[in-house]
Amino acid sequence: MNIIKKFMQLGEKQEISMIPSGEFNLLRSRKSPKSSLECIYNDAMLRIRKNGDWNFELVVNKIVEVGDNNNGDDSSDYTDDSVSVLSVASKRREEEWNFELKKDLNFSKEWNKNGDAAFVWGNTLGDEEVEKVQFVITPQLSLTEIENFLLTVYRCMYEAEHKKSASHVSREQLYKYRPEPPKELFVTESDSYDEENLGVSLSEVNPSQDNTSDNDDLFVDAPDNLDSKAKGKKIKTPKKDKTKASSSSSEEHKENNKGVEGEKLCLLNAKVFVYDPFEEKFMIQEENVPIALVQSGKYEFWLSMEGKDVDFGLAVSPQANPSFTLSNNSFTFNYTVSRITLSYKIEFNDFKDFTIFENCWSKCIWMALNKKDWEELPKNEQKYIEDSIIADLERDLDTILKLDDEEEESEDEEDNEYSKSVVSSEAFEDPNSGSNKSNSSKGNSSLTVAFRGNRSYVVRDDKIGVFKVDDDDDLEFVSAIKNISDKNKKILDPKDPMMYMEDRFMVLSDSKNGDKLYKMDIERGKIVDEWEFKDKNVVQYAPTKKFDQLVAEQTLLGISDKSVFKIDPRINTKNKIVQDESKDYASKYNFSSLATTKDGYVAVGSKRGDIRLYDRLGIRAKTLIPSLGQAIKYITVSGDGRWLLATCDASLLLMDLSIKSGKNAGNISFLKSTPASENNKTYILQISPEHATHILNYTKKPLCFTKAYFNTGINQKEDRILTSNGPFAISWSMKKVLAGDEKPYKLDWYDSTVIENNFEYNNKQNVIVALKNDVSLSKIKHFKNVNKSIFKNEPK
Repeated sequence: MNIIKKFMQLGEKQEISMIPSGEFNLLRSRKSPKSSLECIYNDAMLRIRKNGDWNFELVVNKIVEVGDNNNGDDSSDYTDDSVSVLSVASKRREEEWNFELKKDLNFSKEWNKNGDAAFVWGNTLGDEEVEKVQFVITPQLSLTEIENFLLTVYRCMYEAEHKKSASHVSREQLYKYRPEPPKELFVTESDSYDEENLGVSLSEVNPSQDNTSDNDDLFVDAPDNLDSKAKGKKIKTPKKDKTKASSSSSEEHKENNKGVEGEKLCLLNAKVFVYDPFEEKFMIQEENVPIALVQSGKYEFWLSMEGKDVDFGLAVSPQANPSFTLSNNSFTFNYTVSRITLSYKIEFNDFKDFTIFENCWSKCIWMALNKKDWEELPKNEQKYIEDSIIADLERDLDTILKLDDEEEESEDEEDNEYSKSVVSSEAFEDPNSGSNKSNSSKGNSSLTVAFRGNRSYVVRDDKIGVFKVDDDDDLEFVSAIKNISDKNKKILDPKDPMMYMEDRFMVLSDSKNGDKLYKMDIERGKIVDEWEFKDKNVVQYAPTKKFDQLVAEQTLLGISDKSVFKIDPRINTKNKIVQDESKDYASKYNFSSLATTKDGYVAVGSKRGDIRLYDRLGIRAKTLIPSLGQAIKYITVSGDGRWLLATCDASLLLMDLSIKSGKNAGNISFLKSTPASENNKTYILQISPEHATHILNYTKKPLCFTKAYFNTGINQKEDRILTSNGPFAISWSMKKVLAGDEKPYKLDWYDSTVIENNFEYNNKQNVIVALKNDVSLSKIKHFKNVNKSIFKNEPK
């Protein structure tokens, strides 16, 4: 989309530049008796028009599409089929707002509360003295085009003031027409606007450009040589006061000071780029920028960039969504300032510098998360952590060739037709209760997919909705189990449902009481048994073997924060734990998650981030996989025990548990200890920082993945991974991960938060999705490669 229209003639006046679409608003002071924000036009265009020598005006017009005639006039004046919808001739002008371009217009560029770029200027046509107007720019325009329009406005102001051409005026001189931001963000004694409506000044996140001869070609005698686009751009990051980094700033990830005091652990020079999500590429910001990792406090570390134009820093934290790429010796990360998330790339001069930085970052982030000294780690664990941080380019060809090529090709065939299978959770509600789902319910909280009977179960408050996939591949509501209560008729708040005993029963826990489990008869919809565990608070539970729910097996496994145990409901005592198949640890390891293979091998994850692998219970773990720093929320394993998938907040960990070398080569780490010289191969699955920019700016929340799953089925090879973040369902191709694809995932976008999603059993093409108030059936082929076009469309 080209926002500079060369010499467009509208009557006798020349149009110099135009933004084809945006929202036009009137902004008033909080002191005004009227609304602080009033939308004038939902769809408008913004133009710069030349009225004569050294005379320019800013013009806002309402856009009215062809055929949109509110007066019922069938006149042919507005029906020219020969022109495009976006051309000026295809629209008619109902009203026009004209502002003379002078310095006292106070024209500036800002972010609104939704993260959209906007122009704001004084309303010289208004009734109130301090009124302003705001033009919120359509998200499809690139930052370069927005910046070009701003500079054209300032160029016109210069020519109007000095009565001469601005062709040789530098950008620094033009930016003098930018109004000074108030000391407090748009809140002063005389001009007290609603910050939520007005937004954030872009003087804090200011795209600016070099004073190179190529870029200065934009500013030539009007209007003969106006370029439609600048040849390059730089986004100048904010310079802030030098304040000491704190743990709270690390958690919020809105750090913005660059002069942190402390020891510089490494100092290198590198190129710095910023990602333009509209151009979909990284733009060079500055070369030869000093890059430092600084220890600012006890287990507190800071990334500092102190260049001429790039001058800021941030805490070393997983919230930065850090990503290393060996192919171009680069480090990419997200940086949030003033509610806007950007993606930066640091490109090092050579592999040596890249390695120095990567090793230093690995140590810093591990120490920051674990609050321990790096030297306390054994050498083999240090190497495992350092090796896992880098996006490895090795090709596991044997594994790749074993994956089904035909199925993989079918995944790549994207389908633009959305799934029609969406069932509202209003079906859960009693129509006679008069309750409103949005007011009386917390919403859906979990999804469980059965292995038998074509059933899926969605928990909602004290109810469980039952769904099935019909013969037409549509989702159908079957029934609801309501008023789930214990044997004493006390209403439960069910969580973590697990299918049990041929999928005829379900094991539940109560979010208010962690020392009991409940067995529910699904057909009767009633709790039929309750199990106690002495003094153990059950954190998580799982089948004794991965596919035990298909048979009548009654035992299951459980974990507390420092023990792993087998549960047998047939034990004729209140305590149902099998003592000789339990392992209690003296130290509190903060166990958090549990999974089993088809042969009953056991994996246990912890909040510390380490994972223990057992071939059976009651003994020490065969293998301990060291922590990479992030807490393990959930784990699942492939049926054969080859692959383990761990869910952390900002990433997934895909671990190859096969042993490659030594006398135990060919075994898996459940059965034999992984050699100290080898370590388990771990792939860190992340949303790339440039794609995360879209998601973070949309959700305004840190990345937080829901429980990740493999596709599952008897004799089915696990080759796909499914999770979600906010309103986005995300699918990874294991084949692409192992082949070193830098973007091995696709997205599916919904209009509300995805609570949990999972593959239909024995069908890796169908995805069951539990949203906050709905349940959906989607297809893997509906997932899209990530690019800006995804975010132009409406979510499902």
